[in-house]
Amino acid sequence: MQTLFAMEDRVLKMRGLYFMWTCCYVASLSALGTDTTNGPSRDFLLVTSVFSTLYGALMSHNTIHGNGKPSSMLLVAGPVHQFTFWLLLAYFRGDVYGKQPAGAMNAVNTAMVAFFNLDLLVKTWVLAVSPKKYLDYLRGEVPTVNA
Repeated sequence: MQTLFAMEDRVLKMRGLYFMWTCCYVASLSALGTDTTNGPSRDFLLVTSVFSTLYGALMSHNTIHGNGKPSSMLLVAGPVHQFTFWLLLAYFRGDVYGKQPAGAMNAVNTAMVAFFNLDLLVKTWVLAVSPKKYLDYLRGEVPTVNA
């Protein structure tokens, strides 16, 4: 568990993750603000960006009322944002890309979500199969070799 959640809990931490989200949010906001086209690319970028705001809200909630671990925030917000992203991409039949600002931003977001979603799939399955191991990790307990 220490290795599985090291990137968010020990390397990036909340500040790094929030900085990364803020950069993506500002880029999406800028793309929406400058793109003069109408259609699926703008709609997709808007809806997926709205879902991404869960990260900021849950980061604040987890910091104030939760355990403060970035991994816990990502295990809650990640599935909602990332799995919804793929449902929306299927709904729009992939017709969300192009050279216009929103279409280009959708390509960048797709690459980022794909990368993070591979990681998230492993982590959500580990949590589903071995919730006690994650809870032990949060408590700082180191499992024995036979556990």
